[in-house]
Amino acid sequence: MPVILLPIIAVVADASYMTIVKHFFRQYGRLTSREFNWLQFVGIVFVLLLTTPFFVRWPAIVQMQSVWQLLAGVVILATAANLLFYWAIEREKISEVEPFLLFNPLVAILIAGVFYSNERIWPVYLAAGVASLVLVWSHWRKHKLVLTRGLTAIVGFSLIYGLEASAIKTLLTVYDPIALYLIRSVFVLLALSLVAWPNFKIIKRHHLAIFGVLGALAVISVVAAYTAFQLRGLSETIFVFTLSPVLIYVLSVIFLRERWRTKNIIASLIITGLVVWVSLMK
Repeated sequence: MPVILLPIIAVVADASYMTIVKHFFRQYGRLTSREFNWLQFVGIVFVLLLTTPFFVRWPAIVQMQSVWQLLAGVVILATAANLLFYWAIEREKISEVEPFLLFNPLVAILIAGVFYSNERIWPVYLAAGVASLVLVWSHWRKHKLVLTRGLTAIVGFSLIYGLEASAIKTLLTVYDPIALYLIRSVFVLLALSLVAWPNFKIIKRHHLAIFGVLGALAVISVVAAYTAFQLRGLSETIFVFTLSPVLIYVLSVIFLRERWRTKNIIASLIITGLVVWVSLMK
């Protein structure tokens, strides 16, 4: 398989996942982000356990011990990111969240530049500044910036996303993508069980099949992304991820029939152009 297809596969799987997630919250309004988060990781771990015996080569114990602190940090970051992200998705329209998701790749590259000298590229910093102004403009309502609690949570998610991506790059020098995602997911599931225990009384049997599908899509998306991190590098892969919110935009219009504000569409186009420009400069 050509390496360039890996981030594209990740993007398609991620956009499909997000569209199903939004439909799920509409269809099953009683379930909160607590139940959703917990069940999705059950689905992810289930799918990973099915695939692990066939594809995983575990590193030596000494290698795993050398990065256990970084792995613990990733688990903490991933738990916080999931809590923030799905809490926001539960409350906001995709059309409102989408411009902020477009901004994620730029944030991730900026943060990566702090930890990796070869990621410090001046066009990224310039584009991030312009994108910040565009985002403020797109959410300016009646002479004031409208930043709801949900969108504030997405901003926090963006920062955590960048930190985790930088840490993942180092961990992939020790772990295979599937092995790393399995360990990450198991410990995130345990952490969620401690800090966000679901209400099982409102979980029904027919919910479980959906989480099997979501688990499979999440595994495809993340494992493809991790593999691309190894083979293509962090910057090149993350820049391709800007296509995911754009694809979510198309799917939400077709399947969810959401109404989009002109400012959000313009902001998305400008930020997409910025990411493409930075990618070409790279």
